[in-house]
Amino acid sequence: MKVEAAQTAIDVLKEIVEEQSDQPTSVRMYFAGAACSGPSFGLALDDKKESDVSYEVSGIEFIMDAQESAQFGDMVIQDIGGGFRVIPDSMKDMQSGCSGCSGGCH
Repeated sequence: MKVEAAQTAIDVLKEIVEEQSDQPTSVRMYFAGAACSGPSFGLALDDKKESDVSYEVSGIEFIMDAQESAQFGDMVIQDIGGGFRVIPDSMKDMQSGCSGCSGGCH
């Protein structure tokens, strides 16, 4: 697994890890469900498990379940202004949104 992350995301995650000194220091990327715009992923501080793969970017260890990594491949964390979007690398050039699902997304 490879992770590409916007520098702003790295800076924010480093701040969070420093502020949460009593929490794990690895950043878990996890599949959070699917919507009409594709898979949705979340981030959380967590301990690395034996079933995880990892990748380090600028001192931040990103971890992901090996099965999810095999299914979704390399990951990208994009700065979308006011937040971040975690997506598979294969989807990084796609537009987000629900315009194609007839308003079924909420």
